Amino acid sequence: MSRAEEWRGGWDRAGRAALSLQGALRGIGAPEGTVVRVRPVLSGRGTPWVEVGMIPASLAEAVAEVLRKGADG
Repeated sequence: MSRAEEWRGGWDRAGRAALSLQGALRGIGAPEGTVVRVRPVLSGRGTPWVEVGMIPASLAEAVAEVLRKGADG
């Protein structure tokens, strides 16, 4: 696999992960202005990341609650 193919694959993975997180945030009622800040990022080495940025404290608490429930069940 070429370096360009690896980079594209990483970008695609980051994009899918960002869309997934955006959907989950919408599912718990996150404001659209927060949801659109979630974006795919690729490191200089090609590692896929998702940039979340700052989110309101109330949303962080809602995300934490969902994660706790998922971990318990």
